[in-house]
Amino acid sequence: MKFPPKPKTPYKFNNDQDERIFGKLARFEDKKLSAENEKLVEFLYSQLEDDWRTPLEKFVDKLLKNGK
Repeated sequence: MKFPPKPKTPYKFNNDQDERIFGKLARFEDKKLSAENEKLVEFLYSQLEDDWRTPLEKFVDKLLKNGK
């Protein structure tokens, strides 16, 4: 997985906490992650995008589909 993943919409850093989270997520670049954790980290990055609702809805839809 490429870190950070290419965003669908621009990353937004509205405050210092957003920048800290982005920096913490970047630390996963050197880690060997399972496929499941890669998807989770990719989702977490998406929450820093301008349009975070679309990826959130897709993630929830997948969870609901897999939870049946």
